Amino acid sequence: MNQQPSGDCSPARRQQCLQTARDIVRRDGLDELTPQRLARELNLEAGAIESLIGSQRDLVRALYQSWVEEWQHRLMASAPELPSDALLRQAARLYRELACSDRALFLASTSSTAIEADLFGLMARSPAFQLFADMVKQGMAERRFRVSADPDATVRTLWAGVHGAIMLEVCGEIDERSGRQSLDEMVTLLIRGLQTHPGN
Repeated sequence: MNQQPSGDCSPARRQQCLQTARDIVRRDGLDELTPQRLARELNLEAGAIESLIGSQRDLVRALYQSWVEEWQHRLMASAPELPSDALLRQAARLYRELACSDRALFLASTSSTAIEADLFGLMARSPAFQLFADMVKQGMAERRFRVSADPDATVRTLWAGVHGAIMLEVCGEIDERSGRQSLDEMVTLLIRGLQTHPGN
């Protein structure tokens, strides 16, 4: 089979590469994703992926970046219509949906490869996460949420709870319905813990 030339560096070609990369990770795991493997899957010349995306590290980083951007796009689309408590819940639900659809990618989030790709840095710097953080800080400023000596640490702790709950579901034999309910209950507890009047 003739290989396609690597001259197309359009956003559409890049998106195609990243979607195929996600498919590889879903089937075979992150360790099997290399620029060479991706080029073979797309029937491209050997150096095409390096020219389009970069090195192995660049490829993994771009893959996680696209994952974060999908979460961000979906959250930001619904954000203007949501009150702050509902926004926190929606952020967690959308994160869970992506984690469950890309289990191998999510499970690899603590691997050395993902750490080098700065997954959590990508997320923390995203507009969607900033929206989440601002919601918590605004709640403190308005005294709806308990005021923390370190609001940024509170935000990180809250998100660690969301991430941890989803990790337990993805790692364990928890069915879809139970996983969704567990996350909702955990977020409810987090919100009650933040509120200055938890009975509200």
